[in-house]
Amino acid sequence: MRRIMLLALIAVLVVFGGWYEGLYRPEVSHITSLKANEQKAQVALLTLETRYVDLVKSKKELPQERAALAKLERAVPNDPELDTLVKTLFSAAAKCGLKLTSISSPQPADFGQPPGPGTVTSAGPVELPLSISVTGTGSGIEKLYRVLDAEPRLFVINNFSLISGSGTGGASLNLDVFYSSPDASTAAS
Repeated sequence: MRRIMLLALIAVLVVFGGWYEGLYRPEVSHITSLKANEQKAQVALLTLETRYVDLVKSKKELPQERAALAKLERAVPNDPELDTLVKTLFSAAAKCGLKLTSISSPQPADFGQPPGPGTVTSAGPVELPLSISVTGTGSGIEKLYRVLDAEPRLFVINNFSLISGSGTGGASLNLDVFYSSPDASTAAS
């Protein structure tokens, strides 16, 4: 009888050991792995929820950002738009009661030459220097500064000189206008 009890006890231990090694330990390991994955998923979810809140906030600000971008694009267009620039200068002078007598710009040394290999182009706006001459009254010349400042396009007045003449005066202004070069936009990206 003792032998049967010993065999039964061994059989129970073997079945328990098999259950423990075959079913219980792998499931505990699997559950531990699932808990670790759950913690990672909770951290990822929290990160995504924070990002979502930021995106919702950014979506509300998008119209203002687009308006600011459109204003900058008008101030610094994608090409020189010389015809529009000349019309703007004549119109500004006319609003001030002035007569625009000349517009000139120095020609760059590499004008018309394609960039050679290894040429580095800088990102950012391209400066277009202009010299203009106007005739009219002093108050008209002063008003010209305000009119150019109110234009959507960016004008930077670097220098001016008053010219006195018979009956009416005049002024010579050096100013810069800017445009965004196609090469600069590809260099920036």
